[in-house]
Amino acid sequence: MTIYEQLADYCECLTSNVDGVPTPRFEERHVNELINLISTYTCWAQHPCETFLKGERKEVIELPDCGCDCDVFQFDPFFVPFDKDSFTFTLVEQNGINETYTDVTDYIYSEADEEFRLELPLPNCKCRKPMCGCESKYKLMVTYVAGYEELPECLLPIFCEALQWIYDRSKCDCEECQDCDGVYKNESTIDYTTLSGRLQEHFLTILSIQYFRQLSLISLCRSRGHLWGVVV
Repeated sequence: MTIYEQLADYCECLTSNVDGVPTPRFEERHVNELINLISTYTCWAQHPCETFLKGERKEVIELPDCGCDCDVFQFDPFFVPFDKDSFTFTLVEQNGINETYTDVTDYIYSEADEEFRLELPLPNCKCRKPMCGCESKYKLMVTYVAGYEELPECLLPIFCEALQWIYDRSKCDCEECQDCDGVYKNESTIDYTTLSGRLQEHFLTILSIQYFRQLSLISLCRSRGHLWGVVV
């Protein structure tokens, strides 16, 4: 089931009967707008048009210039949930304007620590003060698939309410729903419960009051390893 189908099935207030068949009143573009909005607020939009929907991600990590010991490199994916079988690791050696790419295949995934452990083919250097000396620079490039195919059930109510605002706004023009000529000089006087034309302000207000903890479940605006109950 797609997210669009989930919302069409769950949001009764946005469904009408047409010849006895429940039919969504909203359009797919309304859902796309909501997905983009929540993806921005929850830090999934790291690049233009990126959302929390399942898709390919890429991370590039700076590595030491050389390995003075044989420690295993630990990688904690930023995007969750992820497909464990989709990961590819590539060691990038940068020497001047030249780059050499080496596939890294010696790794495991630790279920206990929820992280990858890799043995990287970095050169071993003799340590000399004040630091190791190597001509090349190294980076680890990681690609994998992460994101949501379906919305967590506990988040469906907030999506329905936000979708209702977007649906109502799409029917508005300046005469019906907002004062296009007026300028809000005092933001504290705005009645967010009746204002449908200023979606972002309305959404942020209702989010901070009612749905903070629910939306935190999919938020990436956090330190690694800490997901629940953090600032969205």
